[in-house]
Amino acid sequence: MPVVELVCLANSRKYGGRCVAGLRTDGGGWVRPVARGEQGTLFPQHYTLNDGTAARLLDVLRVELVEPRPEPHHPENWLMGRRRWELVARPGGAHLAPLLRAHLARGPELLGSKFDRAPFESFSTTPAEASLALVAPDDLAWSIRASLSGRWQARATFTLAGQRYSLAITDPAWEQRLCQLPAGLHPLEAAGLEAGQRVLLTISLGEPYEDRCCYKLVASVLVPPPTWRE
Repeated sequence: MPVVELVCLANSRKYGGRCVAGLRTDGGGWVRPVARGEQGTLFPQHYTLNDGTAARLLDVLRVELVEPRPEPHHPENWLMGRRRWELVARPGGAHLAPLLRAHLARGPELLGSKFDRAPFESFSTTPAEASLALVAPDDLAWSIRASLSGRWQARATFTLAGQRYSLAITDPAWEQRLCQLPAGLHPLEAAGLEAGQRVLLTISLGEPYEDRCCYKLVASVLVPPPTWRE
């Protein structure tokens, strides 16, 4: 079974657990480790590392994989092994910046279209080429509003090569941070960042909502250390 090193670029909520994904440091592309349970959701026993801490964004992790387990809407899925994940570096060093830069999605299309969702049935005939993307957004702002279910929802609004997007955030730390803001549209600085600060977003295609559409989600908000020059 292969053991690979990943830089963790997504750690988002999923069905009461987490979805973790990252880029292989050897240039092998995106990997989303999934568990054997329903929907592949990860729980603490899966993402707790050998040092007793939980996996964090920008960690470099050593992960055992068993075999590819692609889904029509999630081609990057790999069944994870039973070996505990190992922490290699926290955070990863500046040498990873070129890797991230090489995988930036330039737009205007994002995960195959300019829309914020894709019909799940469309993947039965044409599987998704990708369900994960890294973007360096322009004009990033935060929107706080009620979701379809009535709960407060944080969204990232941004421009990518001239195309405007507004996507729900499923990064737990940033949801908690942003939902303290009142309803409305807020500038980047409202979240404690500096104007013009470098921010990256990991975009993920979610599971089908009510078996109809897969929505594009902001799986992680990433603020690279100052030593990383993009």
